Parts: sequence; structure tokens; C-alpha cells
Amino acid sequence: MTAIVGCVLALFVGDYLTRLARVPEMEGQRGMTVIFLCVPLGILAGLVIGIISSILVGRRQGLAGFVIAQGWSLLIVCGLAGLLVGVPYLLSDKPPRIDGKRLELQFELRAPARFKIPDQPDGYSIRVSLYTDNREGRFAFIDWSAITKNAEHITIPGNVPLLTHSKTRSLLASIGNEPDASQFVELKIPPAPRKQDETWSEWIFATQRADLSPVPEPERFAARYRVRTAD
Repeated sequence: MTAIVGCVLALFVGDYLTRLARVPEMEGQRGMTVIFLCVPLGILAGLVIGIISSILVGRRQGLAGFVIAQGWSLLIVCGLAGLLVGVPYLLSDKPPRIDGKRLELQFELRAPARFKIPDQPDGYSIRVSLYTDNREGRFAFIDWSAITKNAEHITIPGNVPLLTHSKTRSLLASIGNEPDASQFVELKIPPAPRKQDETWSEWIFATQRADLSPVPEPERFAARYRVRTAD
């Protein structure tokens, strides 16, 4: 019974810790970490704690012995889960705020018209993720209804939450599956954004692809951005 409780708690604790550790969502990495690492550890911990509690209280007979052993084992498992959540939370980098409100990055991505996108929403045609301190973070929401096109450019708006006081931030934008379709756009946002960061930036051009090779000028993406409150 304690192993079952450990399994359930491991799902919630693993989900929180993998989000806190910013385990990538790409190809189900975070989900597999929770299912194939955290859940088995939770089952094992619950099983061991339950067995030890049963042995220590084994001299008591009947229902009273069972209740005492089960109560102690559940208390220990829940306390361990609380420590695994509470200690990392206290030591973690909290999301930046302005006036007590959480923040998100609003951006407009501009790509040359040679890049083709479908008329209907397609999560594989346009992908934008926020890199913080050279690590991939969350994927951005793309506002398909607000995409505009002209003879020279495609302008793609979107937003993504700001969850850490990162020293460096950049957008990795991908359009289609072409080899030159993924490019980095470096952002100039301070670790703790301020009121003045709520105004739109100038257009910033990408300088390198995902493989760190340079981007020829005719193929460059560009982006402008601002910080806004998400509440």
C-alpha cells in the first residue's frame, strides 16, 4: 500500500522537479523522465519504507499493529515527498515579476517571404522556443490568427512565459524542415526585467543557425520583443 502511495506521489513530485530543472519537452523527454525514473523510484521508496515499518511494528498483533505500521510508513513517505518539493522550491530561481505580476515575453518574428507556411495552424511548421542560459526552455505560443504576409516578409507573433532570472536569453525559431530554417535571435533582456522593458525593442537579426553556422543576410530572421505582465 505504501508503494502505491509512493507511485502516486512520485507522479506529482516528478512533474514539479522536472519543470523546475527545465527538462526539455521535446520528443517527450520530460514525460519519460517522470514515468521511467521518478515513478519507479517512488514505488521502490514506498516499498522499502513500508517493509521497514512492518518489521519495526511487527511485535504488535491485529488491526492495531497494521494501523500503526501503515500510519508511520505513510507519514514518512509524505514527509519525504514534501522535502523533495519544498527544499528545491526554497532554493530555486523564482519567476521575475513587475508590480507583483508574472511576466511573459511578447515577440514578433519576421522571416523572408521565401519561407512557406500553411494557412491552417500546424505545430510542426512554425516552432519558437526560448533558450535561457544556453538551455532550451519552453516552446512559445504562436498566434496563427495574427500572422501577416506581404511580398517581402512573413510576420509571426507569439509569447512565452519568463520563468527565471537568466543572464542570457535567445529565441530559437524554426520554419518548416529546411536545413537553414532554424536560427537563433539573441535577446537583450536583463535578468530582472523593469518597466522600461515593456516597450518594443528594435528589430534584431539572427546571426547563426541552430548548428552555430552563420546565416546569410538574405535568409536571416529578425525579431522584436517586449516584456508584459501575464496576469
